[in-house]
Amino acid sequence: MTERKFSKVTIKETNETQKVRIGSDLKPEVSDELIEKWQSLLDLTARIIDVPSASIIKLHEDYVEVFLNNQNVENPFYSGKKVELIYGVFCETVIGQQDKLLIPDARKIPIWKDNLEVDLNMVSYLGFPINYPDGEVFGTVCVHDNKENHYSEFHKDLMDKMRQHIETDLQLLVSNQQLKKLNATKDKFFSIISHDLKNPFNSLIGTSSLLIDKAEQYSPEKVRHFAQQMHDSSQNAYHLLENLLEWARIQRGELEPDLEKINPKGVIHEVTQQSEPIANSKNINLQTASEGNHSVLADREMLKTTLRNLVTNALKYTHPEGTVIISYQKNEEHLQFTVSDTGMGIPPEYLDGLFEIDCKLSQEGTEKEKGTGLGLILCKEFVEKQGGKIWVDSEKGKGSDFHFTIPLVKTT
Repeated sequence: MTERKFSKVTIKETNETQKVRIGSDLKPEVSDELIEKWQSLLDLTARIIDVPSASIIKLHEDYVEVFLNNQNVENPFYSGKKVELIYGVFCETVIGQQDKLLIPDARKIPIWKDNLEVDLNMVSYLGFPINYPDGEVFGTVCVHDNKENHYSEFHKDLMDKMRQHIETDLQLLVSNQQLKKLNATKDKFFSIISHDLKNPFNSLIGTSSLLIDKAEQYSPEKVRHFAQQMHDSSQNAYHLLENLLEWARIQRGELEPDLEKINPKGVIHEVTQQSEPIANSKNINLQTASEGNHSVLADREMLKTTLRNLVTNALKYTHPEGTVIISYQKNEEHLQFTVSDTGMGIPPEYLDGLFEIDCKLSQEGTEKEKGTGLGLILCKEFVEKQGGKIWVDSEKGKGSDFHFTIPLVKTT
């Protein structure tokens, strides 16, 4: 679940402020190929309608930007020009009303005569809204003229067709991005099954075969050692299988949070008890720390799985005699959980994409433990489904701090 971004635009004709959803940071960048195509369309449109300016405007949180503009010496606008959302420019009204706007001559309309565009001698305007397929606002496509212009029906149809064309391009852009993500998900899934899920079973089969064939030749201590290996391999396989099944349910859209009031201390205690055998086997000091007595609105299993995965990772990448700490503290309307370790740390070039399916980081634990990255992907999915966010601070060789937030139960 991506954090939504909003902008506030002024509808000049009613003097209202409208809050609109704008393209999130995860929307794909417009390709060079599309920019070249749109540029040709703008140049052609300006010539057909016979105006000095044809533009594609992009909406940001605090300003509008001339994303592309036709090439004309009489055109006062240029690509990259930004205007703050305090002037109530023509395009703001188009975006706020989500409808076309025709202004034949702004000088003759009291609410428009002092507008910024008029100061640039752009006195007439025709514009249409441009949106992404999910309804988020991209901006507008518009034309300006330096003289009165009522624009014919043909011109309006032409601009509307151009709007449709641009929105179709945006839809294809988003679809291509989704297709790439699906392919990456499929590749990750088969990679995990073909390598990481096979390894523990190979270990189980190999160790059990030795015991079947030569059990009487081994000392009790050696048999216990083999049993411990089989136990560890079984646990790893089961943990990975759990993650795979939950990940598959998320991909099918079948897993939604069952939110309830939860005291996190009980969940942390369960995770600590489950993790102590691994911590003890590596002689790692597993600690808990909490600030105050708070309740969160969370899905118990999702919260538990998130903490379990983060603690398992921390133990995996922490050297013997190291420390792992599970803690939380109040952070405005959320409870911020942190799992800290004194382990290997993460190279800085991998931090930004650590929770993404196409992350290329492949790092063995301090005792050559294998990792798939699937646990962190699940953590991100679970945290966002509960209305929180997740991030990491890490320094190579000095350890990592994984943070995530869960909303607090609101008190009346």
